[in-house]
Amino acid sequence: MNIDNLLDLRKGVHAFSARGEEISGTISDISGDDTFILNLEGTLDVAPGGMVKISDGQDSVLARVVENTSGVIKMCIECYASPGNERRQDVRIYDKIYFNAGFICNKQDKPGVLPSAIEKIRSNKLIIDSFLKGKYGYPGADEMPYTRESPHNQAMWEINRKLDLLIHMYLAQDFKNLMSSSPRDVNISASGIRFITANSFEMGDLIEISLILPMVPLLFIRLVGDVIRLKKVTSYDAQRYAAAVRFVQMDAETKDDIIKYLFRRQRELLRKRQD
Repeated sequence: MNIDNLLDLRKGVHAFSARGEEISGTISDISGDDTFILNLEGTLDVAPGGMVKISDGQDSVLARVVENTSGVIKMCIECYASPGNERRQDVRIYDKIYFNAGFICNKQDKPGVLPSAIEKIRSNKLIIDSFLKGKYGYPGADEMPYTRESPHNQAMWEINRKLDLLIHMYLAQDFKNLMSSSPRDVNISASGIRFITANSFEMGDLIEISLILPMVPLLFIRLVGDVIRLKKVTSYDAQRYAAAVRFVQMDAETKDDIIKYLFRRQRELLRKRQD
């Protein structure tokens, strides 16, 4: 995801070094997914390999210095969240995942639509959890001393039922549609997601997010979110928008699943960078 998709570059940006220096500048010569030129109004004393935070006043990214010559710095976006004292829900990474966002309703209709949208997602999750995570056991478990079925047969029934549900879940049409698409660039945390879209959502729109996180096994998640920011992106031939969405009424277990994914991917990306 290039820097034009992440920051609003129309009014310039501010660069912050690890030493606390702050200098205004502009971005030019964006190339590929992560390389660009930062033109500064002063000199930033950062050697190649050093890290700089770049902000548009609302959002910020970390970038690594590739070359630094008299206020003209070639930089590369770092695609991991910086280690530090951030809260777990504030950890944020850039990644490519299978992802889809669909419109539910506009802002004025939200009070009447939100409860049913949340209930639909929670009911679906409850059905899956009841089998996959063994919350309700298997038939006859309470009468084990009085049944002719052996514990082995009862356990095999539970395993077979889980496999049946897994096959049904992973071959469901919405899951297949998502897997047949291409992974998309996102900026994700446990509290929200940022992505590029051709849909001209409006501020306050309620949307449904479906995503597959690269865990073992794959983690298929549905969420509801509010569009809290939207800006046009100029680095595409067709009209595209950078949308920022805040998750709404997410249950604690789903949040923990996302946080586990974030920290695992963060470790993988840090190891890759060190290698």
